[in-house]
Amino acid sequence: MVMSSPSLLLYILSLGVVITACWLALGLVKTFRLHFLSSYLGCLVALNILWLLNLVLSGLAPDLLRNIPPRDMETVSMLFGLVGFPLIALGFYFYLTFIAGILDEEILLVFRAAYIMLWVVLFGALLMRIRFALQQTQARLSQTLSQASGVVILVIPFAALVYLLFQAVRRTHAEEKKGLLALAVISLLGFILFFAGIRFSPAGSPSRWAAPLCLWAADIAPILVLRKILSRFGRPIRLQAFADPQMQRFQSHFLLSTREKEILDLLLKGKNNKDIEGELFISYNTVRNHVHNIYQKLGVSSRLQLMNLIRTWFEANP
Repeated sequence: MVMSSPSLLLYILSLGVVITACWLALGLVKTFRLHFLSSYLGCLVALNILWLLNLVLSGLAPDLLRNIPPRDMETVSMLFGLVGFPLIALGFYFYLTFIAGILDEEILLVFRAAYIMLWVVLFGALLMRIRFALQQTQARLSQTLSQASGVVILVIPFAALVYLLFQAVRRTHAEEKKGLLALAVISLLGFILFFAGIRFSPAGSPSRWAAPLCLWAADIAPILVLRKILSRFGRPIRLQAFADPQMQRFQSHFLLSTREKEILDLLLKGKNNKDIEGELFISYNTVRNHVHNIYQKLGVSSRLQLMNLIRTWFEANP
């Protein structure tokens, strides 16, 4: 059984948007030396696989599932959830890592543990719903579990974006604040359209033709905003520009120690604190203290500001 021509066209259009978005995100990873961009690409891949699977099944469902009684359709839908479940969990984790990275923050171990436990509970609820559906019992409880799980899942990305909005407002650098606010707002609208496209675009409905537009808003629009932010603040710095004696003047001007200079070099290569810990064989807390001291001496509060200041200084002091 194959898709009808309209469904196939819709799939091709949506696939084109997904491929374009992933290609643009991959370009960001290759162009800018920032560790959190890989997380953003991972989020795109995971969530868009889910979107495309949903789109393919919705196109095939009218033909493949036409003989299944309506009450059994809920079971089929939940079995699809077994496939989508790990994709959502992984995609959202990548997104949380991206938000932490662009804000130059860390995801605490206790938060990682809580995140894993949350998805274990949600997976348990899904298995209970499948069991109830197969036994055709506890329909009311199954519906309650479904609604509660759906709300919890939707809250995760929205909570992350609200946090991004909150932190963006607190930024003292006007242009960085403006960029982060724009990214948060565009991404928030994108997530709304992403889930609306999955939830409210059933097969045969005219609204399903809005799917490529929803994908564009969810995938490509945030990337364009992110690229603008990075082009302003995070453009890669040619490391050969840090040759002596220019680097010595920079180090002396900002009173950087030898160790701080080593860590600064790694920061500019896109390394995060964990990478630096392993590369320099020093403790994580020591790395964090050194990074804090570098920020203090250079008068910046984020990695984006750090890169922008250094680039500006070297251009003004050739």
